[in-house]
Amino acid sequence: MLIKDLFSHKIHSSSDDWPLKLIEIASVFARFDGLPFDRSAIEESFKSISPRASIVARDPSKYRDEISAYPAYLGLYRLEKESGKWILRLSETAKRFLIGEEPNVSAFMILQLSMFQFPNGNGASFSTNNVRLQNNASERTLMFIQNGIHLSPFRLICKALIADSIINGIDSLHPRVSVDEISILCNDSRINRSASPDIEDVVTLLNGIRKNDIPPIPGFERRLHILNHTDLIEVTNGWIYLRPAYSPADEARLVKLLTLVSSIDLQFDKFDSIQTHNDLQNAIGGGEWSKYFDGVVQLPSDLVQEVAGEIIQGNAIPISISANETDELVADNKAIVFKYPLRERGSEPSYSNEGAYRKSVLADPEVTRVKRQKSNLQHKILMSQLDEHLRKLGATPKENEHIDLYAELSADTGFLFEVKSVHSENLLSQTRKGLSQLYEYRFRYSEDILKNSTLCLVYPYEPTEINWLQDYLCVDRGIAIAWFDNENFCFPTYCQPKLGQLKSA
Repeated sequence: MLIKDLFSHKIHSSSDDWPLKLIEIASVFARFDGLPFDRSAIEESFKSISPRASIVARDPSKYRDEISAYPAYLGLYRLEKESGKWILRLSETAKRFLIGEEPNVSAFMILQLSMFQFPNGNGASFSTNNVRLQNNASERTLMFIQNGIHLSPFRLICKALIADSIINGIDSLHPRVSVDEISILCNDSRINRSASPDIEDVVTLLNGIRKNDIPPIPGFERRLHILNHTDLIEVTNGWIYLRPAYSPADEARLVKLLTLVSSIDLQFDKFDSIQTHNDLQNAIGGGEWSKYFDGVVQLPSDLVQEVAGEIIQGNAIPISISANETDELVADNKAIVFKYPLRERGSEPSYSNEGAYRKSVLADPEVTRVKRQKSNLQHKILMSQLDEHLRKLGATPKENEHIDLYAELSADTGFLFEVKSVHSENLLSQTRKGLSQLYEYRFRYSEDILKNSTLCLVYPYEPTEINWLQDYLCVDRGIAIAWFDNENFCFPTYCQPKLGQLKSA
């Protein structure tokens, strides 16, 4: 049996805003983490996402793919049998990189695609007490098992890029392989018997494909859009590359990530002795595959940290780069002005030099953090509510890569807002972040906003867990706070002088 589809076509990842959809979907499943699996309730939860903030398809028939394909091919969640019920468990990788104040989709994608392999547990459906495996999925998986297949498509693609650099004697930043070449590699028994084939074998076979002009596998699915969301690989016109680097330090990081993914040698082999449909169905129901398919759990913690690109506190420099690379990044950033013009919210930035703009955004670690915060679903909903409320008052809300929202009600009345998605455990830490951001942005953008603009933190609810917090912010610091109760813009009596003009009608 030929392998013709590496990643499911049911995950429609071709659009640039697909990472936001992934975060929304994960946020829905997070509501059911640890609860009995209830498909109807999950579908209702998808329907209830605020239309103003959501990009998840509104057609209920589309939820079938969200509920089945996303856990199957990306490992968003697994189902475990407990006391006769299927319990939904969000994967640790989704918890760490998709749920929280600063989602990191690219880290999630690299880790989970690195773990995904054939054969796997796809094609299962769960009822109240049982698991049922679709016949076509069962036949396909059993065929893979009988032929000794152990293929990790993403790892193979990374190894093929390294192989190309070896064959052509070029640096590791500029290799390329074609989708046609990948189709042949995936279906060669010298490669697909191991999730981590030897690089020498990949070099030999790739070289042979090119020298002998071997034709591609007919009917092979060429749409590999999902790879573009790794922030490591780009697929364009049938060719696979590393994405362009934006600084010397970023070049080093790309090469390191490519090497790290290629070096992963984990392989799922718990299906190897299975021979029948019933045995396979029981094994999938037992959860061995779904437990394996969780990068944060299975991979070394230092590799996970490296993939995440986590920041050394105080330095804003990616971890594990040399002193020379750090100097290069600092030198490279001297020409970059980390300040961005305000624009009406919802409009796209427009600059005369798009390349310089993209470079400045990518090289600014603060923008990376802010963009992750803004991709949080709760943050998006609050921003949409605030935008809608201010427009009703006649204001034109503005934003940029740093500022959540700025608005003027008159020639001498401005408001600078920082929106924080919080819960009881992170209320204080998020408030501290928001407070420092407001002070910093007021200073850095003093030429763009009114001098006496009111600084305001916006929460998803009234923050009452810390009994001194409102007094500290509103009285001692002079910072306004607000929240929404349904559609009503609310604030404490402390803030009446500052926010009275914004009161809901």
